[in-house]
Amino acid sequence: MITKEIQEALDLLTDENLVWSSDLEDIKLDLANLLLVCAAQGDILQTLANSLAKKIVYPSSSSYNPKLERR
Repeated sequence: MITKEIQEALDLLTDENLVWSSDLEDIKLDLANLLLVCAAQGDILQTLANSLAKKIVYPSSSSYNPKLERR
């Protein structure tokens, strides 16, 4: 099941107008695909995907901050 947080993370990861740091730019689409697969599996994989999505969508609640900019 795709939660609200996972969908928001997918939207961020696939938005061509956002500028990501170079280390994340190379993996953002793979990360989006991984979130989709994990969400579809359910159980613990879905829980892990939702946790990761929350960190992407709400970076202030974790130590990670992508500092995204619009192109």
